[in-house]
Amino acid sequence: MSRLAPPDPGFLPEIRVDTDFTTRSHQPVVTLFHPLCHAGSGVETAMRAIAFHLRLDTGYGFPRTGEYVYDIQNHWALDYGHPRKVLQFPAWRNVLWCAVVRGHGGALVAVSLEHEPRPESARILTGRLALRRQAPRAWERAW
Repeated sequence: MSRLAPPDPGFLPEIRVDTDFTTRSHQPVVTLFHPLCHAGSGVETAMRAIAFHLRLDTGYGFPRTGEYVYDIQNHWALDYGHPRKVLQFPAWRNVLWCAVVRGHGGALVAVSLEHEPRPESARILTGRLALRRQAPRAWERAW
């Protein structure tokens, strides 16, 4: 995948977050998708850019990425590559999520390249991100 510029922050409110999927070993997965995403669209390019910055890989393999998902006072956030904005999503419904994530060695994050959260494996990018509870200093201007 070539280097892709992150989407403008105005794109972020349209992203949907699905938290209903778990792996066979019951690990929760956070899936980002867009209702207008389909092959060859500008929306797909924007979703690929987010996945590229998070170092996600094609398929449901969930390899370690070296990136982080941040839990800051029950606000979950990802650094998706924009210098002045972070991608925030709702707090996980299960208060034990942090313990589950740590127990399994990271948060499973997916970006769907379709209008639905669980497309075929060629149309999803996944990875395992470490969990952090403190934001980088650069984020002070991104909230």
